Amino acid sequence: METKELRRKLINDFGKFIQDDSKLEILESVFDAINLDEKKSIVSDSHYDLVSEEREKYLSGESQASSWEEVEKRMNAKYGFL
Repeated sequence: METKELRRKLINDFGKFIQDDSKLEILESVFDAINLDEKKSIVSDSHYDLVSEEREKYLSGESQASSWEEVEKRMNAKYGFL
């Protein structure tokens, strides 16, 4: 279906929906869900930048990381977990 045809069909369908209160509520929920998806992330760009910088350091070998198993062993040795 072409865009113009789809647009006409949707306009016609919306005309029917807005005459029924229960369908209006459902339609409002759909629009709310669409708008929610379009909102910006609650994570700021500076956090994404920091993660990207730290990842680059890790990939280049500039910083080191431990496996979860190594961390678990250190935590168990230090605090007696598990």
